[in-house]
Amino acid sequence: MPAPSRSSLGTALDDARTAAGMSVRQLAVAADVPKSVVDRLLRDQVESPAPHHVSRLAAVLELNAADMFLLAGMPVPIEMPSMEALLRTEYDLPEQAVQEAKAQIDKIVSRYKSTNSRIPKGGKK
Repeated sequence: MPAPSRSSLGTALDDARTAAGMSVRQLAVAADVPKSVVDRLLRDQVESPAPHHVSRLAAVLELNAADMFLLAGMPVPIEMPSMEALLRTEYDLPEQAVQEAKAQIDKIVSRYKSTNSRIPKGGKK
């Protein structure tokens, strides 16, 4: 979905909710955010929204969470999450699977680093 064209978090969320054909109650349930909080966010009545509420609502409405954080006046993280945290949270992997995936990725990175180091900057061998 494109970035919001309006300048408030509430307006952006409400526009996306309306476009998705969702009621406030449906959005609250889908995002696992209390309906009273959703109501207040949509009306821009929350001075400092909880990051997890903004993230959940953005995910349900298929909005860019970073855009929503900016509209809410919240700091946007500039760091990428660690590979381990990403694997745990995004894919709900157990610790053993996270370690296996990391080992495989490390092998791939190692193989390509050694390959890339033999290629001059012009891209030709």
